[in-house]
Amino acid sequence: MNKWLQVPGVAALLLAPLLLKGLYVDEFIFQYTNTRLLGFFQVLANDAVVYAALIALLYVSYLPAVPLALSALLRLAALTVLAIYVVDVYVIVNFNTHLTLHDCVKYIGYSTGYLQQIYDFSAFELLLMAAILLLALSAFVLSPFKIRGWRRQKLPLLLVAALPLVSGFTDNDRYVHAWIYRNVFDYNLTIQSESKPYSDDFAKRVSVADASVCRDGVISRKNIIILMVESLSAYQSRFFSGIEDWTPNLDAIAEQNLAFANFYANGFVTEDGEIALLTGLLPIYPPASYNDDGGVSFASFYGVEQSLPKLLKSLGYRSEFLTTADLDFGNTGVWARSIGFDYVEGHEHPEYAQWPRFQFKAAPDQALYQRALDRIALAKTQPGLLFIKTVSSHHPYLNPENQHRSEAEVFQYADRQLGQFYRQLQEAKFFDNGVLVIVGDHHALTPLKPQETLRLGHYKASAKVPLVVVGGEDAPRLESRQFQQTDVFNTLQGMATGRQCANDWQGILWGEHSRPAKLILHRRGDNRDKISVFTATDDYLLKLDGDATRVVSRPPPEPALRKLLVDKVNALRIERAAWAQREKSTETSD
Repeated sequence: MNKWLQVPGVAALLLAPLLLKGLYVDEFIFQYTNTRLLGFFQVLANDAVVYAALIALLYVSYLPAVPLALSALLRLAALTVLAIYVVDVYVIVNFNTHLTLHDCVKYIGYSTGYLQQIYDFSAFELLLMAAILLLALSAFVLSPFKIRGWRRQKLPLLLVAALPLVSGFTDNDRYVHAWIYRNVFDYNLTIQSESKPYSDDFAKRVSVADASVCRDGVISRKNIIILMVESLSAYQSRFFSGIEDWTPNLDAIAEQNLAFANFYANGFVTEDGEIALLTGLLPIYPPASYNDDGGVSFASFYGVEQSLPKLLKSLGYRSEFLTTADLDFGNTGVWARSIGFDYVEGHEHPEYAQWPRFQFKAAPDQALYQRALDRIALAKTQPGLLFIKTVSSHHPYLNPENQHRSEAEVFQYADRQLGQFYRQLQEAKFFDNGVLVIVGDHHALTPLKPQETLRLGHYKASAKVPLVVVGGEDAPRLESRQFQQTDVFNTLQGMATGRQCANDWQGILWGEHSRPAKLILHRRGDNRDKISVFTATDDYLLKLDGDATRVVSRPPPEPALRKLLVDKVNALRIERAAWAQREKSTETSD
């Protein structure tokens, strides 16, 4: 490689991702603070130590006294660090979170598919670009170029010495969005506290008594459809937020039925929503939650005995789980069967053979709704629970009808298909003896809109999703009290058994005994080591840290409430850890 291109080329390679991240974060922060350069300078301060390491590795590799083999290893190490940094910037821009070790393992198998969908690459084009990149990087790693002369060595030495001093200007504790400033390595080290185990003595001392109030009611054995719409968020709806107007069909259904103005997801990924809706358990995982795939999908939530499918089966129901997604992803199919679904169907079904495929190998929502209607038509001899999980509105937001990459178009498409499905249920007279629950699985993994945080605050804004219930009550009503996904399970359970129970952590959505939970938990996606807690008037933030788990936001004024919040989170995680241990013991014995 020409010596005159080597140093400028390396400089451009290093600076491009830093500048991109700095500009993006600065714009992100400007939306909330109306202050320019704050985000850019904080990125520089947080990433200074990473760039000091990169420059040090490259500087040593260019010294004349260093053998070429060692130079190659040093440059390869620098490229590895830079690659992690670049992928992290991509994840921040596209998913509003940092790259984490858990996510690397979980999504690695789908990464090439995502790139093909987002940038419209064919497999050949992707392979060709990978080959060209590999050749270019190989030329860089194996280049014999060395820095000659002391004067040329001064600048990198000064940078290596000065950059760590810049990191002293970080301000990561004062601002609620500070997670986005952190460099990827610091972020992953920070969230490692989530994996810290509880000591045995501490675990034995923790307990929370959830005193439930139970009342008898009317038994209702209606057919039940839970329609969980991928990434459906309040901001997309004029009815639920007034921010965007992408869901006119959903809004019309909400205006004519029971709608919830303040409803929250209990987690930030699809699996969290499935756990909350179908088991009534909060998706709070035990420390260091890894399954066979390396991720945290459903770990410690397999085989839950009090699941909705198992409960309803004991009352004569047949239960079905339908999606067009790949059931192997996150081990979804195994989990769904473990909690008692009689029938589980994914992308592999022959009915989808003629449909185009998108993210997670899924056919579009239109195909899923047609399939659901077919299954409903077949099930007329016994009451049924049908859980439908859509996929089309998942990032990277590719409109199945015209291949346009547009978030607005994708949710408008998803809304049209939802509206058509609702009208077909009406025509089939499903609501003569049926309940339809329409709910988002989690807030879309996009940066929060300024209007969202202005109205709700940062904590609640990242959890708010729509909930509409058709067939739960006779008259249209807008419910303004706050509820959560676990309340769906709790209410449907009470409807089928005729006994409604509620406590401080679980509410009842409708009926004569309707009441909200006093406390709502939300597993955060931006700060993986944090749990949000919502009350009717305040929001709190807890840091997961084993025995040292604590409130890190403004604490509750009552010491008893502060202790309750911490004890509840600890008790949940300790309970799941015990369950996970039983799961491992069962696998070993099998």
